[in-house]
Amino acid sequence: IFKRHMSEMLGVISDTERLANDLSSVDLISYHVKDDVITTPISRYQKASKLLNEIERSLRVQVLDNRGILISYCEVLKKQKNSALTRIAENMLKELDSSCEEKDRTR
Repeated sequence: IFKRHMSEMLGVISDTERLANDLSSVDLISYHVKDDVITTPISRYQKASKLLNEIERSLRVQVLDNRGILISYCEVLKKQKNSALTRIAENMLKELDSSCEEKDRTR
């Protein structure tokens, strides 16, 4: 679900520093990644890419709770005061609910 929305998110993340701080405050990214995004003189697109790659990595590593991580990430996105990110987060949550309902039906 996350990967399908990555390129769209890359195009609409505008305040990378705020997003990095918010993700770090709920332990969705490391302090190192947050610090890197805030202090490294790279483009907004590169900073957004670094943040999204870190989230993708954590989803792959934490297989047992990647649903919970994705929900937490979507909640942070919804708080960014960015209507496009809010829409993407809501779509991901709907897709997540649909996939869970589908799995329940097949059991």
